[in-house]
Amino acid sequence: MDHLTDHQHIIILGGGISGLSLAWKLCESGREVTVIERSGFVGGLAGTQSDNGHHLDFGPHSFFSGDQEVLKTVLDLFDDTLSPGQRELKFYYRGKYLNYPLTPGDVLVQMGLVNGMRAGLSLLLGKIGSMTKRSIAAPEDMTVEDWALENFGKHLYSSFFKPYTEQFWELPCRELSIDTIPAHTRTNFINTLKVLLPARQAARDGDSLIEREQLPTYYPPTGFGEIACRIADKVREAGGKILLDSTACEVLLNSNRPVLVRYRCGGNTESLECTRLVSTIPLPLFVDLLRPWAPADVLASAASLQFRALLVLGMVTERKNVLEGSYMYVLDRPYSRISEMNKFSPGTSPPSDNIIAVEIPCFEGSPTWNASREEIFQMCAENLAHDGILLPGDVKKLLLVKAPYAYPVYRKDYAPHLKKVLAHVRSHPQLDTMGRSGEFLYLDADMCMRRAFDLATQLLKS
Repeated sequence: MDHLTDHQHIIILGGGISGLSLAWKLCESGREVTVIERSGFVGGLAGTQSDNGHHLDFGPHSFFSGDQEVLKTVLDLFDDTLSPGQRELKFYYRGKYLNYPLTPGDVLVQMGLVNGMRAGLSLLLGKIGSMTKRSIAAPEDMTVEDWALENFGKHLYSSFFKPYTEQFWELPCRELSIDTIPAHTRTNFINTLKVLLPARQAARDGDSLIEREQLPTYYPPTGFGEIACRIADKVREAGGKILLDSTACEVLLNSNRPVLVRYRCGGNTESLECTRLVSTIPLPLFVDLLRPWAPADVLASAASLQFRALLVLGMVTERKNVLEGSYMYVLDRPYSRISEMNKFSPGTSPPSDNIIAVEIPCFEGSPTWNASREEIFQMCAENLAHDGILLPGDVKKLLLVKAPYAYPVYRKDYAPHLKKVLAHVRSHPQLDTMGRSGEFLYLDADMCMRRAFDLATQLLKS
């Protein structure tokens, strides 16, 4: 690994929350840092797009963290003006609003007594089965189907878990690795559904991870992207450079010379040298930039690492208090989640307006991805009206944000491919890759910041 000096220049590809957090800590310590970001705004998936006073996130979400250093860092950005709240999450199931996490009342009453009893029996049988026999698959080979059947039994799997998972990923559960479900979500989901089991067992299975779901949340006045914007301000104040609308097109490696990064900006191709390059852009894209080219088997493995894209359609309306919570998950609809932006913050719209946002997972290049905002609205309008959420006449304006690399797709054979690609990148002492897209790793914003802070510490000590 190269030894850093006070005169080193670090280039970071990607101005999302990971890249900005890393740049901030390095700049604070006097390092020369340049961030290259292909879009015209910072934040990436943690960003917010604005249009004449309307602010729409790439999937509305609040900030929360059990990491006190990260939490304090974010709150300090706002001079402690952010007020804590609790997430108001519902699950819209067969025409009913269920609380999330589920309660015994939801299972036995709101889901219907017969269906609730079947769900409870399925859950208990699944639990007994998992205790009396060994797992049907080795941990590294376990699929979402294997895991769900072991933990929930056939009824809950087929009526609840399987349809939502396959709706979201457009892939059979038997083709998806268990890593598709983030560890904290996986354990929390087990516990929220295992409401009929003794409390002692539930606590033993992951009480601390449920506590994460109950942490106070914080949301900036005009969108989650304010966090990234304020970090970007800190980077610039400390002397760092952030190049927007700039796309890296080639990374030239030479062990005896600095790394040369070529990028396009405003129709021109520019070049910068650096002693260290950190990528937070999607891992397959980064590998394709490297020169000399990566070996053919590495390129093939990189090409197999697929991402799920995300469309967020914002519908501006004058209606208020449309949803029972700030957001809700849904089954059997063209969208997987609905959010009400005013319940995150009234500042996301002018005083007379509100935004109802629907999230539509898809694949880049699919007909859904290529559809116009009007076409996407027509896809959703019938269900929105049927569920009593919005009528077409309630909508006065449409907003659309698109993220081509929103979710890593963990197919059941992804792990060896990822290992091979990361090994190749890390074989170059001048390179690092980090973050949700850069590591092909599902991370929340606070986790991205923690990994960025830790990498900054490592680089500064090298």
